Amino acid sequence: MDEKEKAVGYIKENKIDVILQQTLNNLYKKQPGNVFGYLCEQLDKFATKPSIHLISGYEFKSVHDDVSRVAVEATCLVHNHEQTTANAAVGFNSSEETMSLDELKAINDALQGSSALEQEAVDEKLKSLDVSPGMKLSVSTAIFKSNARLQKMSMFDALQQYYSGKGMKMPMPIVSIINCGKNGPGKNNISSLAVCPNLGLSYEKGLEMLDTIYKAVEELVKKKNHNNSCLSPNGAFSVACDKPEQMIELVKEAICELELVPGSDFFFVLDCLASDFHSEVVPGQGSAKKGQVASKSKKQKRISVVASQSNSRHRYDWFEGQLKPTEDFCDFLEGLVESEDIIALVDPLHHEDTEGYEALAKKLGPKCLLFSREGTAHSSSVFRLNNTISHSITQLQEMDRAGTILEAAVFEEGETLLADLALVSGCGFVMFGGFRGIRGKLYNQVSKLLQQKGPAKNVLSSWGFKEVVPEESSPVQE
Repeated sequence: MDEKEKAVGYIKENKIDVILQQTLNNLYKKQPGNVFGYLCEQLDKFATKPSIHLISGYEFKSVHDDVSRVAVEATCLVHNHEQTTANAAVGFNSSEETMSLDELKAINDALQGSSALEQEAVDEKLKSLDVSPGMKLSVSTAIFKSNARLQKMSMFDALQQYYSGKGMKMPMPIVSIINCGKNGPGKNNISSLAVCPNLGLSYEKGLEMLDTIYKAVEELVKKKNHNNSCLSPNGAFSVACDKPEQMIELVKEAICELELVPGSDFFFVLDCLASDFHSEVVPGQGSAKKGQVASKSKKQKRISVVASQSNSRHRYDWFEGQLKPTEDFCDFLEGLVESEDIIALVDPLHHEDTEGYEALAKKLGPKCLLFSREGTAHSSSVFRLNNTISHSITQLQEMDRAGTILEAAVFEEGETLLADLALVSGCGFVMFGGFRGIRGKLYNQVSKLLQQKGPAKNVLSSWGFKEVVPEESSPVQE
């Protein structure tokens, strides 16, 4: 067979003559201004779809303490050329969560040659691999970003495909202000205090007001600590408080000259993280924590007497050195909600304390919202990205999204995907942390998208959230 016959055979085998003739006929009929742009667009439909060529990675120093993290890069084969399409460095929720570059071999063995445009198929393969959750989510995120880039779509538009293009819903921002907690300074073991604007404000106006509160608290903290302000990983100010009420009083002191009124202009959100100061006992048999033996000290004997008065196996040490049963802690929280303008409690009890959650829900009723990171009964959900992008979106779609807080990781590293997801998913609240670094970038990215994409309906208006419209004289409305 001579060269001419080989060429004819090659053209026929790949249907090049038929495709070109079809395309040229359409070109003449439409006569577009950009002739070659039209030809590229039409012929690209017949090209082999981009495939995953290599998942690589590199270590970098985390912005949080002296911890090394791994970022991954996705390289795809596009039109016979290798092209690095996206990278990802996801956050983590514990300093004990580790990722290793050695995990990439198993990932490449599973994914090389797979279509870069089939997110769910890629994520299904990732789910079956014996690699760390952080590595799965990092690779899944990199492929998702690659998919959007290859299709010349924004992250926002790519996410909208999962929600059938239903449009944006405006969430309410919750911004962390004060951080204490079990590992923090002072005797107060309740984790942190955040603030949330009332429903009468737009996202942008609400965010502007919360930024004003955040900066006022920063100035006061610096004044009290000789011009120093220590930031916790979530972007809130680490302050020594011996009682939870002191966190609230600090914010009130900071804004005393700003004409902002708690309960009207904004509300408090108390993130208890009760699992950090929770213990279990056998009712009536003392109050030793898990793994500890009850001592014969006066303090331990005093606590044992308190324990015997309760049928609950759950104990809470929200004030250092005072381990008390669920009933006492629920009474304390009820009193705090009654006396302060607290609109929500996050993780107020251990997720296994279902009787406690039921009792707390009855006590607080419509006065205060309850949220749990573990999907506990009698509470709404706090959601973080986990496992893979497909898995996370499926989980989120199954929730009552209007009653869900979309939360950033404890240690964020720089991904802004959450901001796009916040508007597309229809979650009622976003809680990214304080206003510093990547966390401030996340809040601002939501604001930027709202300005670019147009006005959005407030999610909570259809959820029964009590609306409090600010007075016209309020400086926030000016």
